[in-house]
Amino acid sequence: MGFDLKKEAKFLSTRMDDKTAASVGLANMMVLGATLAHDGDHFYQAFRWKYKIPLQLLAINLAVYVMPAISTFLVKNKRASATWLVMAEGIITSAAFLKVHLWKPTTDVWGAWNYNYFKLNKGVMHEGQWLQGINWIDWALLFILPAASTPAFILANKKRKELEARAAEE
Repeated sequence: MGFDLKKEAKFLSTRMDDKTAASVGLANMMVLGATLAHDGDHFYQAFRWKYKIPLQLLAINLAVYVMPAISTFLVKNKRASATWLVMAEGIITSAAFLKVHLWKPTTDVWGAWNYNYFKLNKGVMHEGQWLQGINWIDWALLFILPAASTPAFILANKKRKELEARAAEE
């Protein structure tokens, strides 16, 4: 009972029925919606601080939308591989956001958000500008991602297991 690469490759290209695709698509939209809400909050933070988000930061931040975009494509094409990607995007995006905002980013490319929320709440001097204040909305929109990703993961995993069981019967 080991990993069978041929069997897994066949499963990943299996087509989902409409109902399963709709469920996996919903899970993907839950993660994507929470990600958009969180990133939208950064615009709100920047507005409050009178901080101009650098263009390169906006470009780098687009990387977080690669997995949801691919997941959307796979769901639209009703590929079972979407289940795995939706599960991964929720975990990876949640972990990355929590790491950046509760501890410290691995790289210093995040502009004002190179400082965690605790430091930003107390206030920091960033590039000659004083930035201060993380409110309850900011915290809520940080934790909404894992809150939305957990049921999305569970739903995508449930659909993956159902698809695998159907594939095993055939």
